[in-house]
Amino acid sequence: MQNTKLKTFFLLVFILLSSLAFGTAIAATPNSSPSNDQANKALEQLFGGLNNPSDELLLPEQAFNLSVEVIDATTIQLHWAIADGYYLYKDKVKVELIEPSTVQLQPLNFPTGKEKYDEIFGDTLVYYNELILEQHLNNTKEGATKVSLTISFQGCADIGVCYPPMSKTLHLSLPKGSTLKNATSANQTIDKTSVLSEQEQIADSLIRDTLWLTCLTFLGLGLVLSFTPCVLPMVPILSGILIGHGHALTTRKAILISFSYVVAAALTYALFGVLAGLFGSNLQASFQNPWIIGSFSFVFVLLALSMFGIYQLQLPASLQTKLSKISQHQAKQTVLGSAVMGFLSALIVGPCVAAPLAGVLIYIGRTGDATLGGFALFSMGIGMGIPLLLIGTSAGKLLPKVGHWMESIKSFFGVMLLAVAIWLIDRIIPAGISIVLWGLLFVAYGVYLKATERLAEGASNWQRLAKSFGIISLLYGIILIIGAASGGTNPLQPLANLSINKSTQQNSALHFTRVSTLTELDTTLKAAILNKQAVMLDFYADWCVSCKEMEAFTFTDPEVHNALQNTLLLQIDVTENNDEDRAILKHFNLIGPPAILFFTPDSNGRSTGRVIGYMKATPFVKNIKQAIE
Repeated sequence: MQNTKLKTFFLLVFILLSSLAFGTAIAATPNSSPSNDQANKALEQLFGGLNNPSDELLLPEQAFNLSVEVIDATTIQLHWAIADGYYLYKDKVKVELIEPSTVQLQPLNFPTGKEKYDEIFGDTLVYYNELILEQHLNNTKEGATKVSLTISFQGCADIGVCYPPMSKTLHLSLPKGSTLKNATSANQTIDKTSVLSEQEQIADSLIRDTLWLTCLTFLGLGLVLSFTPCVLPMVPILSGILIGHGHALTTRKAILISFSYVVAAALTYALFGVLAGLFGSNLQASFQNPWIIGSFSFVFVLLALSMFGIYQLQLPASLQTKLSKISQHQAKQTVLGSAVMGFLSALIVGPCVAAPLAGVLIYIGRTGDATLGGFALFSMGIGMGIPLLLIGTSAGKLLPKVGHWMESIKSFFGVMLLAVAIWLIDRIIPAGISIVLWGLLFVAYGVYLKATERLAEGASNWQRLAKSFGIISLLYGIILIIGAASGGTNPLQPLANLSINKSTQQNSALHFTRVSTLTELDTTLKAAILNKQAVMLDFYADWCVSCKEMEAFTFTDPEVHNALQNTLLLQIDVTENNDEDRAILKHFNLIGPPAILFFTPDSNGRSTGRVIGYMKATPFVKNIKQAIE
């Protein structure tokens, strides 16, 4: 397994380097690479007649290696490591209790299998690579318990040979003490049909669909994600890079710069997404610390000031002389610089966890197929970059090369880069200070647009329009500063604290109880189960843009409040991304915020539903009802 991970890692690094050197080959790579199954079949057809198939068959223990782990007093994990070219039947997997009679087995919750036509059993569901199940127990007796189980299963090889049914008898010792999962009474069972979350449906589609359909689907999902706050800040970043080339910007160069930026960002999503799926760690979250965010924000401030003409960013004269001698490499340097910015933007600017990303990570975790998962994430990254490619295509044609308009456009994108800097630093500073910074930015831009100056006689319509925008910017900036002084925290509602409906607006926010450790969470969930109370658990981080979207737009909706009546609201803050935060995320198989889990009194501590990424109020209410009602 470790060897497979290393091979996949070097494969992805090779793709990254190859794409930067041969950009136009990237789009053709998925279309020219058959899936793993297709490759295996081709090899079998080519070499299948050289050996006797029976000589190649593995022993049953090698083909279906079963390992068992006692998780806690009420949970036993079953793990089948299935060899390549072999599969396990879903309906042949059974767990039977031998003793004691005080223990009851709950029904197994199977992951979605792959549909397969079998010559012996017909249409059936099977599992490749691995199968992981959790057998939950209801125990009526406290204290240490020994339990004996019989586990039966059957599988076949792809070459058409099936193994006889196999069974193993296990004698296991359960740890002392009851845990969260046996806090309910023994006669309670889960009869609720589990509703597949969006990310689970995406993971299942990866199992069912072909490589081409998967890439096309994720290309569309990426295009939808391109209009979210996690991606929109990349627009002024790329635009600033293009504007910075001034009169030297041609259509060809603009397309090349945009392409390298988008491909680098897409490869970053794929590379770090696959690594997260294989190793269970959100590497992007590691970059969300004050030093990195502050440094990156400061870089954008410097770039913005250069846009205003305050100074020029240029290399020392001696280095310029050397570079002039190798000016034929300028295009390569431009592409590399744009690619580096795309790489950093994907890591630092847009760390959001959305349902498509979570779905791919679930798929990789289940199957170990990082290749298909990597292609899916790369396609999603390209879809997210389509608007950026359109900007690059149009920039070379629409942007003026010289003159007053060029200076005005540079100033506008200078303001946009300052906005990106504030948007980044907002993750690590108090909300009140953030609103002040936004206010100062709008005031400064209003003054820059001559909102406080008298129009000259004979002013053009464009000058009048510019002053109108300047007045609006100036007034909004003043309102933001007044709102900050009154205790406001929402730049979209800066004067909310001055409203006569202040108390009503304050009550519109959901009030969460914060928990910080697994032990504290376990205790709180036990108490909720004993009180017959449903629980909503929210994973939050200050640097998570979608988390703040949920707070501002979804959690304030009256329908959401009605749906969550009598529901205990818990929240875990993973802003620091420390060891405890990562342990909690790993415990619930999450890659990062935003994520919301639901629990019911009869779920024995297992989540009955989850929401990954930002979700509007109406579909969120639907998810609540499916999960807790």
